[in-house]
Amino acid sequence: MTLSRTFWLLAGLAISSSLFATPRIEVLGEVPSPGEKEIVEGLRLGELMGQLRVDPLGYWLGASWQRESLKQEQQRLKAGVLFDLIQLRRLALLQDKPALAAAAQRLNEQVSTLPITGRRIYRLDPLAVELNAAHSPKLLGGDRLIFPPRPDSVRVTGLVAQDCELRFVPFQQAYQYAQQCPALADADPDYLYLIQPDGQVSRLGIALWNRQDAAPPAPGAILLIPLDAMAVGSTAPDLSRELAGFIATQPLPTVSP
Repeated sequence: MTLSRTFWLLAGLAISSSLFATPRIEVLGEVPSPGEKEIVEGLRLGELMGQLRVDPLGYWLGASWQRESLKQEQQRLKAGVLFDLIQLRRLALLQDKPALAAAAQRLNEQVSTLPITGRRIYRLDPLAVELNAAHSPKLLGGDRLIFPPRPDSVRVTGLVAQDCELRFVPFQQAYQYAQQCPALADADPDYLYLIQPDGQVSRLGIALWNRQDAAPPAPGAILLIPLDAMAVGSTAPDLSRELAGFIATQPLPTVSP
């Protein structure tokens, strides 16, 4: 057998083995047996949840489902946010606004360190998913499920002097947390973004004239204090919304702090 024929034979075997390989997923966090698992083709999420024996009383509100195919879109989102922050910093320096330039730089550094997760926003309530197992979404090889412990804090970030990790208080509204974390001069005085641990994002009014009493932040929620729209202008009008959307792709830690 010639060298070239041997090469193509081995290449064909490698491709065949990859095509018929058993799909694998990863399960992390507070489940009886975390780790990498083989799944049958077409396994549904509800069936897996039953096999994993996920505690229905666990903190499923912070659970996250990640998928490889969503990473490319989220990579573009991150790149767009970083580009807008760079442009905003340059404009602030040209306009002799050092505080705004410093805030844009700090946000840029924070976002740069955040990973691309491929998080899919989906409510991972074990009881609801298992009861509807036959109609729940199908899993794919490479999927990752994370079931974190329940945090005991809410974080405030964005246009603040420094990020604040505040003790969770039941039924406390978003604006009440925000009031405990000093905002910078270029922060939006009227709105903030509430990013719940399940990835849901809401823009809430926090000023006296537009204050909204919405569903309060859950343990592990993040409050993003956005840039004042007047400070951003036409440079990056969607920056705060896209930043909140990207932060929402980040899962809760799998271990207690």
